[in-house]
Amino acid sequence: MRSRTEFLERAVESYVDELREARVVVVKSWTDGKARNAILRYLKDRRATYVTDVAEALGMDLDLAFRVVESLVKEGRVVE
Repeated sequence: MRSRTEFLERAVESYVDELREARVVVVKSWTDGKARNAILRYLKDRRATYVTDVAEALGMDLDLAFRVVESLVKEGRVVE
């Protein structure tokens, strides 16, 4: 690198690129029952997905999404 200015320009460009890819997720208020139904509907037409993607798509807290999916797995409603 030639200068401190060039270093800073590259750092800022990298940060701006990351921001372009970032999404804002608004977490909604969910009951366990509503979360369960919403997750089952979301999974209905998908062969596979990550719990984090489910939570992001539905605007759901990650802990709740993991807890509900874990209970669905235990019941045999979904497969890991």
